[in-house]
Order: sequence, then structure tokens, then C-alpha cells
Amino acid sequence: MVYRICILVIGLLRFSPAVAQVNSVVYNSVRDSIIARFNRNDFKGIYQLADTAFSNHISEDRLVSYLKSNRNSGNIISVVSQEETKGGISYHLQFEIRDMLLFLKVTPDRRFNSFGLSNVPITLSAVAPQVQSDNPLKTDMDRSVDSLVRDYFRDPRATGLSIGLVKAGKVSMYQYGETQKGSGHLPTSQTIYEIGSITKTFTATLLGKAVLDGKVALSDDIRRYLPGEFPNLSYADHPITLQYLANHTSQLPAMSANIGDQRGYNPLMPEANYDSVLCYQALRSIKLDTVPGYKFMYSNWGMALLGHILEKVYHQSYAQLLRQYITGPLGMVHTTYQLVNEDKRQLATPYSENGRPILFQDEGLFGAAGDIHADLVDMVRYMLAQLAEKDQAILLTHQLTRNSTGLGWGVRQVDNYRDIQHNGSTPGFTSHISAFPELNSGCVLLANDKAAMGKLIVRLQTLVKQKISR
Repeated sequence: MVYRICILVIGLLRFSPAVAQVNSVVYNSVRDSIIARFNRNDFKGIYQLADTAFSNHISEDRLVSYLKSNRNSGNIISVVSQEETKGGISYHLQFEIRDMLLFLKVTPDRRFNSFGLSNVPITLSAVAPQVQSDNPLKTDMDRSVDSLVRDYFRDPRATGLSIGLVKAGKVSMYQYGETQKGSGHLPTSQTIYEIGSITKTFTATLLGKAVLDGKVALSDDIRRYLPGEFPNLSYADHPITLQYLANHTSQLPAMSANIGDQRGYNPLMPEANYDSVLCYQALRSIKLDTVPGYKFMYSNWGMALLGHILEKVYHQSYAQLLRQYITGPLGMVHTTYQLVNEDKRQLATPYSENGRPILFQDEGLFGAAGDIHADLVDMVRYMLAQLAEKDQAILLTHQLTRNSTGLGWGVRQVDNYRDIQHNGSTPGFTSHISAFPELNSGCVLLANDKAAMGKLIVRLQTLVKQKISR
């Protein structure tokens, strides 16, 4: 699933009138009604529980949209705790894949006049825990990595982590934690992870290959590759082009509006049965409000559509294109688009934000935006190819288009070197790749959990970019 995000940023929707006395019996009655209606997708029913003090300020459409955006947290399983605060009650709710706080203020007649959902703050361990690793701790590099990683494991969500670093051409790999909680099994360089949105860089590379093969041009109007007429996919005679799909300036939203219309829709795996028929239906409803190609708007849907177009251009499946033009030539033998049983046995168990094991994702048409799986060895090979830039298709993806974006990559010029990178995030995996070609250095991080990785990424990037002392 492209989560993706991939990741949902949860805000707080709230209108707060004067503080009233809290009656926990009344509050809990409203809480239980909200939970029941949320779990059966009755979002309008939740709005019907609102007092006029709330509904006069927050429209039904706004609340319904807000609740739908949080539905990929799954059902609410239990109430962990509650606390009176700020004239209301804050409930710690356990959803299927994350924990959240529900804040309510409720009137005596069982109507809420304040409502909010927010993430539960993560409490880091005071000291770094003991974590198993294969780090030999022989060099300054080894010891620096170990110190940084053990600080990362203060996050209680951290489970397993594979790291590949290239510093001035020298490759180092490290494994930490467990592939499955409580198993004691350390990840290996062949442990498979879902790489999420890093998949987009592979899709962009396939676009580069199609350009070099003369099959498409970056400036091609996407309507050349769609069935029927789509007059709406243009603004002021400026159409959406293939380049705009690849650099997130197409103005297509992150997800298509009819994602919930597919058969067997599951909010925890929302793209599983999404197909081209639904995609075309959604495209016909798009109304552009600005010229494509200028405003950055990250779009899983846009990249998924690009992958679909490339399949049509080559008359091959995405999996075949991936194998023929990228993973085969680079020797990435454990990188797959659709997991086979052998790969599944090497797959690290994915863990959600609240530490629950979850199923790996199936993404239907959206797979080109986030459904590749790979091990550390393969991802280091992929990163080395980004550093070498010998493949002209790869080189094309690194060319800056606009808004610090290449084709599928984030690209920045920093002093005398380029910073080329992408993150990946799915409900049970987190990943990162960065390449600094002029420094012949880069980083790959793969994790089977939702621990916050940002600080560790920056620290490891700084480590590999430092000059080697002579």
C-alpha cells in the first residue's frame, strides 16, 4: 500500500466553547457511539452527534473528509486509557495500526462540541537499549554508526534495521535488531523489506529508458496514452505531460477520489483491487485549477498512472519491465515487484506504528508508486548505480526539473555536490536511499517498523560525507 505516503499527517479538528463540568458516564456514552460509527464507516452519523456549537463552525463535509482521511488507521480496537484535561476528556484509543488520542467535550444531552484526533506522543527510552548487531566495532566508522543506531533504538517502535553505507567508494553494511520481535533473528544482507515510495525512482528510471528508446518524450501529453477523450486534463491549453507525472507537478491529488469504490475495499490495504477502469473514471472527474508543471504536489496516483502508461507503451507488465531494464542488468536478484513464496520466507515481519505485526501490502495499479521489495545487497547495488551514473536512463532521472525535483528523485545542489534522495514508508516498513555522486558516497536504510528515522538519516549522511582523514 502506498501510505504512504505516504504518511498520513493527522491534525486536530476542534471547536472549543466554554469549559463545562465533566460527566464521565455521559462522555463515555458519546465516545462509544463515535467508535461504533467510525468502525462501520458511518461518518455522517458521527456528525449527527455534534452539538450546534460545533456544527455551526465545522461543516459535515469537513468532518466526514477528516474522518475518512484517518480511516487507514483501521478499526478502533480498544480504549487504553482516559484522562480529564482542558475541560474535556482525552481518550487513548488503539486502532489496528496506530494509537491515537480522541479529545472530546460533551454536553449533558450527549452531544460533542469539541472533537479532535491526534497522534499519541512517542516516549523515547532514557538510555539506549541493548540491541544485537553484527557491527564488528573495529573502525572509527563502525563505532560512529553503532553510537548513532543505538540512539535510534531508543524509539520503542524500532525492531529491525539494515544499513548500507558508501563512503568515498568504500561499502559497509550493518544489521541491527530482529526480523521478528522476540525471535532473536538478526537481519541479514538478504533480508527482504518493502521499500515503499523508493519504488517511484525505479518507475522514473523506466520512463528514462522509454525516452532513450524513442518510445516517448518527456513532453508528451499523457492523453496520447489514455483511452477516449479527457479534455479536463489540461488547463489554459497546457496539458499534463509524462514529465509532470514523474516530478509531482501534474496537479493530480495523492490518491484518486474513488479509491473506496473498488471491490472488497479494505482501508488497511486501500489499493489492492484498484484497476485501470477505476483510474480512468477518476481521471474524468479531475478539475485542474492551475497550469500543470509548476506547483509541486506529491502524488502517488500520478506515479501509478505513469507506471500504467509505461506498461502500455512497452506492452509488458511492470514486473517484466523492472526485471528487463533495471534489476536484471544491475544484478538485483532479490528485488521483486510481486513477492513469490521464496521471497516471502526472507521477508522481515512488518510492524505498524503501535507495534502490531501486519500483512504485507498488495497495491493493484498503485504498485508502480510503492510496491517493490528488496534486500540490502540489492539496494546498495542500486545506490552504487546512482553514484556511477553510467546508465543514461539513471542519469536522466537525476536532472533537475524544478522545485528541487528530478524525475522521481529529490535533487538538490549543495555547494560542490548534488544531494539525490528518496524516502519510503508503508504501514509496516520505513526506508531511505541517498546518493552524493560527486562524493562517491551514499546511504541505504531499511527497517521493518515505523520508528522515526529522520534524525538517523541526517546523521549517517553527515558521516559518509565527511572527508577521510589521512
